[in-house]
Amino acid sequence: MPNIRFGLVGSGFMGRSYAECIAQHCRNAELSAITGGRRAEQLAADYGTEHVLTLDALLERRDVDAVLLATPQVGHLEQTIAAAAAGKHVLVEKPMALNAGQCQAMIDACVAAGVVLSVIQTQRFRGTTARAKQLIDEGRIGKVRMIDVRTLFEFVPVLETHWLQEEINGGLLQDQGAHNFDFLRWFAGSEARAVFGQIQRSEGNKWPSPTAMAQVAFENGVMAQSWMSFELPKPGLENSAFRAIVTGETGMLDIDGYGKLHGAFDGGEWSLIWEQPPIDYLNKPLEPVRLEAFFTQVQDFIDAIREGRRPLVTGEDGRATIALIDAVRRSDATGEAVCPD
Repeated sequence: MPNIRFGLVGSGFMGRSYAECIAQHCRNAELSAITGGRRAEQLAADYGTEHVLTLDALLERRDVDAVLLATPQVGHLEQTIAAAAAGKHVLVEKPMALNAGQCQAMIDACVAAGVVLSVIQTQRFRGTTARAKQLIDEGRIGKVRMIDVRTLFEFVPVLETHWLQEEINGGLLQDQGAHNFDFLRWFAGSEARAVFGQIQRSEGNKWPSPTAMAQVAFENGVMAQSWMSFELPKPGLENSAFRAIVTGETGMLDIDGYGKLHGAFDGGEWSLIWEQPPIDYLNKPLEPVRLEAFFTQVQDFIDAIREGRRPLVTGEDGRATIALIDAVRRSDATGEAVCPD
């Protein structure tokens, strides 16, 4: 089968990251065209590919088999439906969309068109989290019973032009919750039956939903919780960008998504399982050590198309994650536990 030819939509930090993944790290892939954003023309020039002015023009190209949407979530629904109608496979950045209803419409459009739909969830492909899931699947800690995941930062100042601070995009709960709740579903191995959530914002903070806590009860009995905050006072907490504790019947895992994986098995002491090599987001954002999780998932998407199979992260996975975020908001509004849609 010939290479999968990509049209990249979005030219910001993540757009450049995916251009590098496709051009330098993925097998059986080509970057055919780039559109979207004020940096698209320069990004296309940097990677020796075509710059097109509109999404419609990109979708009309015969040398585009798939689109990768590295765009704010407010546009994902319209962009995915248009891509599917043009017969293009779709790989969409997280969060998949603004609500579960939009996610379902995206799924329906891709099913009707017979194209592959996948959602970026890089935590599934990071070294510590992927190894931890393998240990669980091998039965090293017995049946999972409890999960705690935290994403905690010191106060993040408002940026004048950053789309994340716009209420319409769902705020930090939508953006980081897409990581945390997908992780909970993946590690619990079950769907949620009830969610109790609270959202809080400190006085003077202009970010939408910068702090949230949620308790999640899964159908298989796993108890889980997620704590997200971007407004901790100094000095904050070390190693808390993505930190999870998974407790099983016979052992435990301590997972730092950007650091170390520790395990304790069968009553033994904690031991180091694996350590993530340092990632320098600011000074070396295109180094393979940072991009590994991204190009590994893009490769899975490519292979899924070529092999005629479902990707490891499906549209249904993306929808279920957004449904949990929706449930947190409904629970916060009502003060009651709710069932995810």
